[in-house]
Amino acid sequence: MDGNALQIFHVNLNCSDLDRSRAFYELIGFEVVNDFAADPQSFAEIGLAPILRLPDDCDARAVLMALSDDPRATRLDLIEWQRPESERVPKGDLARIGFGRLCLKVRNCQDLHDRLTAAGHRPYSAPREISMGGTRQLVFCTDDPDGTVVEFMQFLKPA
Repeated sequence: MDGNALQIFHVNLNCSDLDRSRAFYELIGFEVVNDFAADPQSFAEIGLAPILRLPDDCDARAVLMALSDDPRATRLDLIEWQRPESERVPKGDLARIGFGRLCLKVRNCQDLHDRLTAAGHRPYSAPREISMGGTRQLVFCTDDPDGTVVEFMQFLKPA
């Protein structure tokens, strides 16, 4: 490939309660790699307002999380906006235009399904085996605390 882009650095999910969302993603296996709450500067003071096309007084609580300590690992950027106040977008179907779902490759779908269910989350179904793209997977989905669909996919060995 001969492009300028190198990798996906982070995926941003805005959330209504940072602590609740952080706990959900920690249950899955994410760990905080940067906690921006320790920074005394607001998001506006850092210079993010014009970059993100937000009001000059914008501010938020945020963490960057990753599934490993690999410095090249894609990060999950959780942000709870305090200014401006965020509005929840009505939940639509998964065929709508825009961000549909976050898919995570996992080692053990059933174990994760059981842990999420025990913690009070309501997966859409039990892990189901599918064949797609020449591979077999166990797959299930659940909503995160703000309704973002998270899909879990365990790749199975060929039969």
